[in-house]
Amino acid sequence: MNPLIELFIHHLRIDKGASVHTRDAYQRDLKQFESQSESPLKDRTESDIQNFLIALKEKELEPASVARKISSLRQFYQFLVREGHLKNDPTLFIESPTQKKNLPKALSEADLLALLKASDQGLEYQGLNAEALRIRDQTMIYLLYATGVRVSELLCLQIGKIDTEAGLLRVMGKRSKERVIPFPPVASELLIRYRNEARPDLNPECDTLFIGQNGRPLTRQAFWKTLKRLASKAEINISLHPHLLRHTFATDLLRSGLNLRALQSLLGHADLQTTQIYTQIAPDTLKQVIDQYHPRGKK
Repeated sequence: MNPLIELFIHHLRIDKGASVHTRDAYQRDLKQFESQSESPLKDRTESDIQNFLIALKEKELEPASVARKISSLRQFYQFLVREGHLKNDPTLFIESPTQKKNLPKALSEADLLALLKASDQGLEYQGLNAEALRIRDQTMIYLLYATGVRVSELLCLQIGKIDTEAGLLRVMGKRSKERVIPFPPVASELLIRYRNEARPDLNPECDTLFIGQNGRPLTRQAFWKTLKRLASKAEINISLHPHLLRHTFATDLLRSGLNLRALQSLLGHADLQTTQIYTQIAPDTLKQVIDQYHPRGKK
């Protein structure tokens, strides 16, 4: 690997705490750019980058993919300037392509109620631990909607990170940042029932809260299949993916008047701009919130 790229990837891992997936994406982008020319990376100019972008355009790459590659180059060259390897940043005047913003979708109230009802009824499992599995599924669905955690965070949740009396759980989010999230009594009751009655019947072999029939941590694939089966039972016609419950959690709280900073903390977003996309979902509702709570909102 190019020593400069290797140095930058090391910086992402040590200083930024970037995940393996993120580091691999940056590395692929930089290697692709490096392969476009025989000149050293530190000698590349703005013109070289523009030619690279033209080549990407000819391949008909999506604007989002091009924007990510530009971000990789920008952060790489900014790093080289900070570390004294370069005097000038060739990406300084490079603009990212305009991207179409896809608003996060949320479940309708009817679909949400249908999904919760389906989880209450449970799937038709076979065997002695069938009831334990139904209780597990019900607890997971309710907890996802009650807390807005990512599925990866839910499946990595440790028993010791849950306080059912206080109604709080601690999750490890992106960049190894832990955050505390409150949950309502209905989720607490389900958690206590699952932890004390259902989970022991699954013969746990680990401290992870949600486990499969083998007693080991539940996989994302297994959760995905469970969610699809519950969606089918609930007769939900839209494509239901795990993140949809997180979007529904955020949208419902925002509609209820929760401020963006609080929502940002609950969702574990590093940047408030990521949270602000939810304000585009329900402008009429947000107007009502402003009218109600802003000192100058009422006429």
